[in-house]
Amino acid sequence: MRICSVVGNKDSGKTSLTVRIIKELNKRNFKVASIKHSHHNMVMDKEGTDTFKHKEAGAETVVGIGSSTFFNIDKQLSLDRILFLIKTISESEPDFVVIEGFKGYNYPKIATTPDVVDDFTIASVDAKNMDDSDVSLLVDKIENYGYDIIDTLFVDDCGYNDGKVIAKAFIDGNLQYDLEKQADISVSVDGVNIGINAFVNDFMKNTILGMLNSLKTTEYGVKDFNKIEILINNEKV
Repeated sequence: MRICSVVGNKDSGKTSLTVRIIKELNKRNFKVASIKHSHHNMVMDKEGTDTFKHKEAGAETVVGIGSSTFFNIDKQLSLDRILFLIKTISESEPDFVVIEGFKGYNYPKIATTPDVVDDFTIASVDAKNMDDSDVSLLVDKIENYGYDIIDTLFVDDCGYNDGKVIAKAFIDGNLQYDLEKQADISVSVDGVNIGINAFVNDFMKNTILGMLNSLKTTEYGVKDFNKIEILINNEKV
């Protein structure tokens, strides 16, 4: 999963550019997820609906299931927590996550106004005056510079043992992001993403797979272990 964000001031063309980037990634046969950040209260359900009544009655989490599924959670989650949950709830992990907003995070950024340019900006553009070829070149950059959740990053190169340092090295072109060398396991403890190195990644993966192979999973209709989700409730009573 590679991440990029479109950042800028209000009315600078962020939403329209985000939409064009998503369309271009789709045209290249990538699976895309998106996140929209707003400083206003966002309501995902309309007043008067049954799920709205559930929320008004005091349910902290409301799930609506029909032709699609939505979660309404009475809490503002951090970006990294949302990115982890996208990995968890998606049937197959997206190739890209395109974020509109969240300029304070250290992911590759497309800036639509010059005052938000920082060390993680890979392009500064006039979003309202871009043609299709401009957007295509921009998506080329996103393919080249996008990387996964910062705290999950690791490389074998000596001296690169911190997620932010590794991410900056990708941005600066000092390291090449290799999809084949990234973690197979994502770990979150109390809502915080925990970085693991290659040894721990392989140890945890092989241990869990070994235990699962001893279970009668076929009785549950499970033959392949393509995606494994484990929740450990270690809360002290």
